[in-house]
Amino acid sequence: MKRLLPFLSLLTASCGSCEQVQLTPDERAWFPAHPKGSTISFRSNRGHANTMTLLEQREWFSNTDCNQLESGSYQPIHVQYGLESATLYDPKRPYFSIVADKIRPDVPARLQLSMAGLDYPLPAGQKIGPTDVLVPEPCHLSSGKTYPGAFVFRDGQNAKNYGSGRMKSFHWDKQAGLIRYELADGEVFERVGE
Repeated sequence: MKRLLPFLSLLTASCGSCEQVQLTPDERAWFPAHPKGSTISFRSNRGHANTMTLLEQREWFSNTDCNQLESGSYQPIHVQYGLESATLYDPKRPYFSIVADKIRPDVPARLQLSMAGLDYPLPAGQKIGPTDVLVPEPCHLSSGKTYPGAFVFRDGQNAKNYGSGRMKSFHWDKQAGLIRYELADGEVFERVGE
């Protein structure tokens, strides 16, 4: 019985309630509030058009069984937001998406952006410059609209192309989402109709 008591106390210590982790308002701002099925229009510097349809934003928690012994006392949050492009830029990586994973309240969420194969951040251990760095860069569209709080993600700077190589860069604004993207051949698509 004396041998069984330490085991039972360890087992009971692994049971109990877990704390659900939430995104901070600044972290949640990366996910624009648009209903599923909404469309966003883009026009290129060469006169081409593209439309993107918003997919359903998904949000879920892991460690829902609150297995404190194996997974800890938190229920990490995962949020995913996606766009489906009418123009297929990469058949193996067709979507434009952003994901946030937050495992603890005191640790910032890990952002992952993938735009038809152009991904941020780089996998651990890969270096091509200032990796895992958010690069703020105001974005001025030819329509005159300005996004002073936008971020840029460029192949070879703070992103890497794992797809067909067609995507060169993109600008993301926390309030508007995807506002501009550039292809490797120099064609630039800007958001229109706002």
